[in-house]
Amino acid sequence: MNKVALAVALGILLGFTYLTGYRPAYAFSYALCLLFVVAWVWPKIAIRGISLSRRLDPGTPTVGEPYEEVIEVRRIGWVPAPWVEIRDLGQIPDYQPGRVISVGGELVSWKSRGVYRRRGWMSFGPTLVSVREPFGLFNQEVKTGNRNTVLVYPRVRPIPDLMTPSAQQVGSSQSLGAWADYPPDTSGVRDYVTGDSFGRIHWPLSTRHARLMSKTFEQPLTTDLWILLDLDRNVHCGEGEESTVEYAVSLAASMASQVHSRGRQVGLIANDSRGTVLEPHRAVRQDRIILDYLAVATADGRTPLTQTLAWDRIRRLPRRAIAVITPSADEAWVRLLQAVRGRRSSMIVFFLDGASFGGPDQNPTFDLGQDVDLYVVRKGDDFARLMRTRDAIRIG
Repeated sequence: MNKVALAVALGILLGFTYLTGYRPAYAFSYALCLLFVVAWVWPKIAIRGISLSRRLDPGTPTVGEPYEEVIEVRRIGWVPAPWVEIRDLGQIPDYQPGRVISVGGELVSWKSRGVYRRRGWMSFGPTLVSVREPFGLFNQEVKTGNRNTVLVYPRVRPIPDLMTPSAQQVGSSQSLGAWADYPPDTSGVRDYVTGDSFGRIHWPLSTRHARLMSKTFEQPLTTDLWILLDLDRNVHCGEGEESTVEYAVSLAASMASQVHSRGRQVGLIANDSRGTVLEPHRAVRQDRIILDYLAVATADGRTPLTQTLAWDRIRRLPRRAIAVITPSADEAWVRLLQAVRGRRSSMIVFFLDGASFGGPDQNPTFDLGQDVDLYVVRKGDDFARLMRTRDAIRIG
């Protein structure tokens, strides 16, 4: 409106000056024209000397952790920038680190803080820089492409001791899988060393190389715990952080972190849209693979827990230790759970009570048996205070 009003006033003044020939009116018209041109050119030149940088130390953040971003604005050139607006174009909820500043010859910097409220990929930037001249008539905008992308991991919370559940103890020993229970695999060959048994000699290669070669063995990678994560979209409820899917993902991340911290191996099976199966791998850190998956996992599956192919896979696992995380009250998966059990297997079940998350009251009445450790998780529960139940119970 200021630009239109000035243009209209300038047109009327020029017309009046032309009709009357009044000399002061000419001077005033020329001054207004000069002001119009200067106001139009000023932000276009000033914005060329503006540079902006955003620095963020991402680390390995989890939901609930704070972050701090440093924003710096510099100006190069002789045209001042008395009015510069910085606006973040990222999609982080409730986070806007921008402000209106005046940039002279010195560096202008400030810190902006926030808290990671959701997991997944978070993008800081791009940034919109807008420069306005002192008269407030024209402005020039430019979008900078400096973008910081951070992967936010699920919230990892203290949980009960899962590696020594009651069903696992015989005397004072645990009955989880151990490397000694599995035969070794041949992983390569090396030169024969005095003392190697004849059974280790690789005779075909020894003949080929005209010297004795011994086999090297590597213990197969076992999995001490398999996590079965229910990501069927039809059984989850709630919104945001207070939803069953967020609690389920946080439980899976917390379990994986606890088991890995003790030097154990964890595998994960999920009935999402891709039918994800994450097995341990020697070349990479399995805990990082699982956390990377859980950071972006969504309840997009269409296969109920009772129909997933995971049960056939679990049935073939030696000395099974399985943790099931589900809000499903369907008694069919309970029967499947009992059917795949082996003589020395162990079962842990985390049942998410959907009614406490705003879902329908399913009034589940399934009986898991005395030797299954059951945890009932409700909205707002402290994971560290979850109570393990060994007896046959009815939830409700």
